[in-house]
Amino acid sequence: MNKTHHIVFGGNMDGIMAAAIYLHNQVQSLDMYRLYPAFSFIRDNKFPNMVKSINLNKEKDILIITDCENHPECDLWVDHHFNDIMGNEPVINSKMSYNPNAKSSTRLMQNIKSEKASPKYSKAFIDTVEMIDGSEFESTKFIFTDTHPLMVLRAYLERSFTSDMIYGRVVEMMCNTHFNIKKAIYQLKIGIDCVNELRKEAESIQKEMLIIGDLSIVRQRKPNKFPRYSEFYVRPETRYSLRLTLINSERYHIQMGFNKWHNQSNEINIGSILSRIPYLIKGGGHYGVGGGIIEEKYIDNLLDDLSQIFYRKENFMEEEMEKTGVDKINDPIESKAEEMVKSGEAKSIHDGREKASQLKGKDQNGKKGI
Repeated sequence: MNKTHHIVFGGNMDGIMAAAIYLHNQVQSLDMYRLYPAFSFIRDNKFPNMVKSINLNKEKDILIITDCENHPECDLWVDHHFNDIMGNEPVINSKMSYNPNAKSSTRLMQNIKSEKASPKYSKAFIDTVEMIDGSEFESTKFIFTDTHPLMVLRAYLERSFTSDMIYGRVVEMMCNTHFNIKKAIYQLKIGIDCVNELRKEAESIQKEMLIIGDLSIVRQRKPNKFPRYSEFYVRPETRYSLRLTLINSERYHIQMGFNKWHNQSNEINIGSILSRIPYLIKGGGHYGVGGGIIEEKYIDNLLDDLSQIFYRKENFMEEEMEKTGVDKINDPIESKAEEMVKSGEAKSIHDGREKASQLKGKDQNGKKGI
């Protein structure tokens, strides 16, 4: 009985190429296949629900997942992202190729044995995929001017809607042209004009930027209105960027990042800061990048708190919040400060602490306090 290969892949360059290699090397001519790009917004419970919607029949279906999280029903999982359950060490067997030390799922996928004749994946091809996936570009100018076929494809995908059909079509074309990227983008009718258009869109962010010290702030009404790294392209001296993207009438998605091409190093643990701001919803991230959700009524509070960092050029918030002697549950000043921020009585956590301290002082003098 011929199998149907259900290929779930990360919705990015690495995921596309890993899926295309699997399709080229492992799917036989009489087999069926279906492609499922998993974009970044498919997280938490959405990913298991996506897999469930495939309605797998174990007698005739094969589930392949690459460049995104694993699933219990998966027949083959190929990924290079760190997994809490799997840990730091590589695990290679018939069911998985997991290596958090690898730079791409593409590299892992091309090493899986195949009964079919496979093309020689050049070092330059793998290296370029990994450069794009890891944003290891030599400069922001390179991002918006380079016309290598894979960079042209990147520019096209950056400007396109996150459509299953588009990403599936790109996977198929990579496979059908045996990874002749120049031929593939020609047949997809993708030209270098994509790079020019991407650059123009990046330049248009200039009039939308509010600068506070080392921080650029941009509000946008839709995701990806401006290409990634636009702020750093038009103003290379900017060290940090903050984007506020409208979700609905009451909430915004926030994205914050460090300009890795800046001539000065990052001095702020972005993920730590965002995880500790009490009025953010699901705030957090990594040292150089982070995000979360914020209600519109707290945006001014956020800008006030961040201005303390970027105007004064010191990481006061992290120092305050990570004091070993501060216990948010048992410390009345810290608890009162958070209450004031949430009620709107204080503009920021810093302002709340000052007001709470004043109330504490009054209480010690025999007056009503906290």
